[in-house]
Amino acid sequence: MPVVTVSLNLAAPDAPSAIRTLANLLKHSPGVLDVQRLLTDILAREALTPTFLGSGLALPHARTDAVTERVLSIGRSVEGVPFGAAGERANLVVLIGCPKHEIKAYLDTNRQLLNHLRDPAVRAQLMATPDPADFPRLLGLATP
Repeated sequence: MPVVTVSLNLAAPDAPSAIRTLANLLKHSPGVLDVQRLLTDILAREALTPTFLGSGLALPHARTDAVTERVLSIGRSVEGVPFGAAGERANLVVLIGCPKHEIKAYLDTNRQLLNHLRDPAVRAQLMATPDPADFPRLLGLATP
């Protein structure tokens, strides 16, 4: 299971600020060697191809040497963070960092998250739960 941090009340004026906030939640997490490098790599990836997916979802991510294992930082925002090119808002922002050499794990994690996040019932539960510990379970990341 990857390292997962959760912010239940993400407040950010724009996508780069949200990404910075979520990356900083991982600052003292095991597996994070350099949070500034992680942030730089994710922002560079976001500038190349924005990760707003519609339906209130954004999935900023990067393969990077800044981490030694998969890490996720999830932010929930009732108001939404401006993320899309047309001013769309993301209510759930899932930041992912994965070691460069773990290509299969990177693709598998993204696929697994997307499968869960595309389900409106899962998104509704993520928006309603008061417990950050529910997030890994609802996203299929918890070990049974």
